[in-house]
Amino acid sequence: MRTEIHFVGGERVSYEDGVAIKMIDHGVEVTETDGDEIVKVLFPWNRIEKVSQRGAEVAAIYTY
Repeated sequence: MRTEIHFVGGERVSYEDGVAIKMIDHGVEVTETDGDEIVKVLFPWNRIEKVSQRGAEVAAIYTY
């Protein structure tokens, strides 16, 4: 599944399969694993304008 996050101000970031995306109370949490290293990033809701997810079986757009 491909996830794209649109930020207030026009900036965008996208993630492909293999990256865990969670929508939590504080924002969107992205967890990426590279070998033994795990990197977590939290994008707070007040910076996010829209989140879109597209895959073979699902398509969703969340607007805030």
